[in-house]
Amino acid sequence: MKSGPSLPRAEAAWEAGPVLRAGRFDDVYFDRADGPAEKRHLFLQGCGLPGGWGGADHFTICELGFGTGLNFLITWDLWRRTRPPGARLHYVAVEGFPLTSGELQDALAQWPALGEVSAALARSYTEPQRGFHRLFLSVGDGDDEVALTLLFGEVGAMLGGLEARVDAWFLDGFAPDRNPEMWRAEVLGQVARLSHDGTRLASWTAADSVRRDLEAVGFAVSRIPGYGENSEMLSARWVKTSASAHTGAQPWFAPAPPRPRAHAAIVGAGIAGTTAAHALRRRGWDVTLIDRSGAAGMEASGNPVGVMMPRLTAGDHLEGRFHAAAWRYVLQTLDELNDQGRIFEHERCGVLQLASTPEDAARLELIAERGVLPAPYLFAVTAEEARAIAGCRLDRPGLYFPQGACLSPRLLCVALQAETPILRADVSGIVREGDAWHVMAGNTSIVTADIVILANALNATTMGIAPWLPLTARRGQITMLPPTAASASLRTVISAGAYLTPPVHGRHCLGATFDWMKPDDVLDVNARDHARNLTDVAAAVPNLLVDANLGEATGRVGVRCMTPDHLPLVGPVPDHARYIADYAGLRHGQTWVRYPRASYQPGVYVLSGLGARGLVTAPLAAEILCCHITGEPWPVERDLVTALHPGRFLVRDLKRLRT
Repeated sequence: MKSGPSLPRAEAAWEAGPVLRAGRFDDVYFDRADGPAEKRHLFLQGCGLPGGWGGADHFTICELGFGTGLNFLITWDLWRRTRPPGARLHYVAVEGFPLTSGELQDALAQWPALGEVSAALARSYTEPQRGFHRLFLSVGDGDDEVALTLLFGEVGAMLGGLEARVDAWFLDGFAPDRNPEMWRAEVLGQVARLSHDGTRLASWTAADSVRRDLEAVGFAVSRIPGYGENSEMLSARWVKTSASAHTGAQPWFAPAPPRPRAHAAIVGAGIAGTTAAHALRRRGWDVTLIDRSGAAGMEASGNPVGVMMPRLTAGDHLEGRFHAAAWRYVLQTLDELNDQGRIFEHERCGVLQLASTPEDAARLELIAERGVLPAPYLFAVTAEEARAIAGCRLDRPGLYFPQGACLSPRLLCVALQAETPILRADVSGIVREGDAWHVMAGNTSIVTADIVILANALNATTMGIAPWLPLTARRGQITMLPPTAASASLRTVISAGAYLTPPVHGRHCLGATFDWMKPDDVLDVNARDHARNLTDVAAAVPNLLVDANLGEATGRVGVRCMTPDHLPLVGPVPDHARYIADYAGLRHGQTWVRYPRASYQPGVYVLSGLGARGLVTAPLAAEILCCHITGEPWPVERDLVTALHPGRFLVRDLKRLRT
């Protein structure tokens, strides 16, 4: 099996002391005598912590140079003991030359006093992959949970794609004369963009070039006593107050004002609504789910079996990048639910994506070579290797996702819902009164909330607030069949356009149809679509179901909610009239106009259009949505967040003279 390229290495090696040296830069990661004491002096004291986070609802630190994770560990250790009640720590770290999991664990073993937090980091840290990676870490009962967002890649590109309001900066890269890329003026300009009035900064180096470049972008810089061999270090505070420096987003995608922790009403209790509830509750929000069935996962998320695999692309396409990021995040979510003892049917049997043509085989090979997902998430396999993995006759190469799974979508929704109450009601609309929103059933207000999230698929367009959302329906029918003598030994999911699962409770799941719907279409299971599913599967694996009896078939029909570009809608709901008026110049190609920031329906958000891969994409989409709501650092690159923005279709239509 083959996998793609990895990130560049720092060539870390241990020396007497013991101390870890990066051979690529001929520099050490920490002080020989006492690494934790060095880092506490340089960065915690240098940024005035813990005093700086007193009274904060959430506090964001960004580090340049994650290295061994020591700065993160001493910060988290201090945060656990001194944080304001109910506050949350976001720690963002950029690293261009990350340590492997094994190298990191060797380093963490040097600091037994940090054993609890070190063990939590070691459990969650996976083999590095380029891009953004959000991890939630906790010790004990989880009351001290922190969000660690690792940005693996070139520092300028990583910071350029980040949206955050950073309260403190730790500049801990290797020496400027050995790693000049990290200390470029352009990089420090990004540091300023992500800062606000009063942001603190500390750096172990007191180099004149660094001091001058920090002052040039708006920091008031002081030299203060350093540590060990470094007699001086830099401590700084951002004092420039230009509001335009705070975002790199285009004005029509500018973030909505953050909302304080309060009460959220979520309309819809499928995979979209329950993941949103899970993400908000972990932040301490009061959440009410409202669904016409009165239970979680009863409609589109109600299939008895769901297949989990990402939808990857060979090129650098937004859809493929989003699915790759979502795949990493959903695997973390499943592990988290398992660790919490939330029981749901989940079998990581793996998924084989088989090539359908020689051209498709070349495309799948390119996906593996590019490292869209590296080992252990993805491998390119030959036909022989695929046959050994599946335990049955296969004659095509493809991709293998070892963590791919079969699960019960409904039980997953129940696990995500946990203690969130569900109100049974058929919601007819939402009405604003002052600063609150009323969720209506007919003429009756059934819930009053500070914010409302529309997670009710196609019905998001019927709430009276966003009828223009471009959502469409696709009918999908699955087929359940008893195994044949040839198929009973199947050990993994086969995907080749259609999919076939191993026997689950004594039946294979085949599927699924994907048909445009008309308003008067019925949702009854029909024999014609059972035959289509069997024919499509037989085209990929002709020998497995040759003796299948369609007379024994059962099934279920669901409605998938789609958008024109197959990416979900995630974020604040635009004020339609203001968008059309404010950005009218886009009809005439007037991109140079100084446009105002986007206007939104205050306190209304949407999470919809998840399509056929909602099991994979919903957890990350919900995390992105929560960051829109709270103003916390975004968990993925800006261009991915804006690719999901609900206002993107309004902007496209203006540019294409359709509005």
